[in-house]
Amino acid sequence: MRKHFAVLLAGLLALGVAGVAADVEISFWHVFTEEHAEALNELAEGFMDENPDVKVDLVFQGGYGDLSRKLFAALADASPPTLSLQYENWTTQWLDALVDLDQYVDPDVLDDVHPRFMQEFDGRTVTLPFNRSIIIMYYRKDLVPVPPTTWEEFRVLSRLLTRDTSGDGEVDFWGTHIRPRSPEETYLCYLEQASGSILSEDWTQVTINDERALEAAEFVAELSNYALLDPGFSSGPFGEGVIAMFVSTSAGMPFNQAAAERAGVELGFATVPYPEDGKPASQMMGTNVAIFDIGQTEEQIEAGARFVEYLLRKEHVIDWAYRTGYIPVTSSAIDSDEWQTIMDENPFFAVQTEQLVVGGFGQLLHPEYWDMRSVIQDYVEVIVLGDMEPQEALDALADEIEWLID
Repeated sequence: MRKHFAVLLAGLLALGVAGVAADVEISFWHVFTEEHAEALNELAEGFMDENPDVKVDLVFQGGYGDLSRKLFAALADASPPTLSLQYENWTTQWLDALVDLDQYVDPDVLDDVHPRFMQEFDGRTVTLPFNRSIIIMYYRKDLVPVPPTTWEEFRVLSRLLTRDTSGDGEVDFWGTHIRPRSPEETYLCYLEQASGSILSEDWTQVTINDERALEAAEFVAELSNYALLDPGFSSGPFGEGVIAMFVSTSAGMPFNQAAAERAGVELGFATVPYPEDGKPASQMMGTNVAIFDIGQTEEQIEAGARFVEYLLRKEHVIDWAYRTGYIPVTSSAIDSDEWQTIMDENPFFAVQTEQLVVGGFGQLLHPEYWDMRSVIQDYVEVIVLGDMEPQEALDALADEIEWLID
């Protein structure tokens, strides 16, 4: 444990033999490319400059799907990395392989993590936030001078903006965009806004087909009438100039900004519309970092904890968020004069931070959430495409989730 290591180190220093310890090498598996990878590399270099006894090996593992498969394989072989990015629904499947971070990370660092990001898995703190984003609204300022704030405003404006601009009798411009195969995060956002849930608080009852869930499903079904239903990311049609606004993750901001420039329009940012009697909830996206216990020495775990502490320093959190578009994950960073200045100068950072503070929420930490997410995606897709009525689809979805948790 951290305090035991500190006592041991103090003893070695007193004996004048601290330098006899061999260098420690730790590995960190990630998915970052281009500017994101450059920012992470600079963080690792800075850490190693301060900690010459530690070598950080940053290992790019492809996309998140690749990373997930490689982590499962490494755990089966008892050879995981020291640290890795991971989604909550991965974490629930290998809890026993993770280190309890509150035994290694400085309590002041843990206390500084913004409350929206602090999560316990079976009462344990095994991950801390790193590259986190949140769902926000993007829009064309020339067509949407005032962004919608309620579901009704979103519906009405989408309907008014959907039209046939060429006069050939076919719609060729849409108020919004929905990805039929990947709409579950936005549906879960609307579900939370309507005070709905997948399961009851004690996880014993499936609630995703109750009246609150139906309210969210009916909203998505109606909004789909005025949406371009296209499987690609929204930046594609936005850059082609065929949609006016859309709801998506803040992590896509660089791509959406480039799309706006291609279309020759100014990009606007706003919090996600929510029902008048609901709450301004928005799902937090992105991953956390964890340290694996399996296959690691105590020295590697200690070094991994020091690296996590370094990543979560205020100045590093601010720099990472500013360079990548992710959200600052600590209270000291969000409350700092530096971040306040950044928000004053750039409305994107102001909107994503506001969305986090007023309504950010994370994944359901149920061990079967991985499979739940997949079937939710299936049934939200049929609602979006109009293949099933919302209540019929939700009832079928509830039956499948019931089977998963039995």
